[in-house]
Amino acid sequence: MKDILMTGSTAMKAYLFNTDNGLYEGETFEEAGMLQYVEGITTIAPPRYESGQVPVFDAEHNGWQVMPISVVCVQLLAKRA
Repeated sequence: MKDILMTGSTAMKAYLFNTDNGLYEGETFEEAGMLQYVEGITTIAPPRYESGQVPVFDAEHNGWQVMPISVVCVQLLAKRA
């Protein structure tokens, strides 16, 4: 907060995703002006998800989808093969 007051910059809440597979990786705060230069980050909040599910970001459509972990595991294993 002190940095914001001193520099006039604004930090925004942002959500991290893996750029290779879109898997949700957590949240952070980032300078608003830097968001366009950082890969694997969006200001779009992931949807709620339940046990056995994971949010996956689709960069092409600029949105999240909730997928069963079992489906994601199969897709990740297929990419490794």
